[in-house]
Amino acid sequence: MALQQHTAQLTEKYDNLKAEYAQFRAEQRAESEQLKASQAQQKVEYEAAHEQQKAAYEQLREIIMNMSNSRTCAPNIFWPYNHQPPSGSPPPPPAPPLY
Repeated sequence: MALQQHTAQLTEKYDNLKAEYAQFRAEQRAESEQLKASQAQQKVEYEAAHEQQKAAYEQLREIIMNMSNSRTCAPNIFWPYNHQPPSGSPPPPPAPPLY
């Protein structure tokens, strides 16, 4: 009789632990799916921001190139340091005095 009672208690404990484990696994799966969805959304947002940044850079570069070609500003910032402006272009303005 005591052995049957003890076996019943152990079986009940086992069933409870089994149910808790199943719930834990379900929660883990749900969290994993949420994390995957969040990472996918972050990747999409990062790629969109990167594309916007590339477009803004290209737009800025085009503006600077146009200004440089129209000789309305200083030499192009995209020129290498050793590059000389085209012949016949005006000399750069004098540096401001240092006080």
